[in-house]
Amino acid sequence: MDAARSGTAGRGDGDMVTVGIDLAGYTSTTGACRVTWSDEPVVELLPARNDEDLLTAMRSADRTGLDSPLGWPVAFAALLGAHQTGAALPVRSGYGAREDGRPGLGNRFTHRLTDDVAWKRTGAGTQRPLSVSADKLGVVAMRAADLMERLADGGPALPRDGSGPVLEVYPAYALLQWGLLPAGTYKGKDGAPARAVIVKALEDGLGFALPEAVRGRCVRSDHDLDALVSAVVARAAALGLTDPPETDEERAAAAIEGWMHLPRRGAPLAGLRG
Repeated sequence: MDAARSGTAGRGDGDMVTVGIDLAGYTSTTGACRVTWSDEPVVELLPARNDEDLLTAMRSADRTGLDSPLGWPVAFAALLGAHQTGAALPVRSGYGAREDGRPGLGNRFTHRLTDDVAWKRTGAGTQRPLSVSADKLGVVAMRAADLMERLADGGPALPRDGSGPVLEVYPAYALLQWGLLPAGTYKGKDGAPARAVIVKALEDGLGFALPEAVRGRCVRSDHDLDALVSAVVARAAALGLTDPPETDEERAAAAIEGWMHLPRRGAPLAGLRG
């Protein structure tokens, strides 16, 4: 681990390193960012050409924020098992209502408990989490599972609840929690103006300027920006400023399905610099 970190620019004794990866099913749309949290933080956009690049980045970090589900719904796994063996299929059910009475996510086969909790906590409305079992996101989760296994290097499986070196993040929801998500989309070619607003807000909130090359790439590409946000969320988690699973139900589900770490609403970005 130490040898892998030796190439991190600007690292001094006691500095924390976090990595953010905007994982995709295909390498061309994957982004990777590393932040060395020192007196003068160092932000780097890293190669993300293949899984070897990603593993090198993850091994260089104290904590990695991975923008991907780290598991599948327990109910979905039960559905597949019953279907394969010819047993009676489990009954479809949804999640409980929000505090204001609006319904929760309606299908435990398609969405995990953490998806429902995060959707309610952020108040994201129509911006529902994608389904890891019924959308293209499943391909991303398969890649994440392979990375997690390889990162464990033959040892015990890495925890999926974020208590280990890797935690699940959702950049758009993180930006909502920090109050930095502008109206309209920040994704794709049309999202460049919104990305410029987000980058400026991140710099102002964190209290340091990004290198010009990093700033430019984050404005041009939502993959690079999401990787940066993921690295910042990893820092928040390391400082205890994200919401872990709290109830027995949440802890049990998170161990299998994964757990989305969200920054605590209202927690200032300035506190992440240290």
